[in-house]
Amino acid sequence: MEKQQLYTNMRNALATASKCIGHSKAHWNYVKANQYRDQLNGLGENLPTYDLSGLFIDDDWYSEQIKLGEYNGNGTY
Repeated sequence: MEKQQLYTNMRNALATASKCIGHSKAHWNYVKANQYRDQLNGLGENLPTYDLSGLFIDDDWYSEQIKLGEYNGNGTY
């Protein structure tokens, strides 16, 4: 998968996880977002390595990724 698609998938998974009501759906989208992030870092990107499922992450990067994502978009659970 190309980097741009991995970014899109990660952002969509984060947006979905942060907005959905179901706990299982949120959990699995955070799992997928972490996996996409790890793949990107493996390809030479320098993204934060903290667990993206944290409830109180006060980080501009994190907030921006959610805004760029699409609820239930490509790459989501």
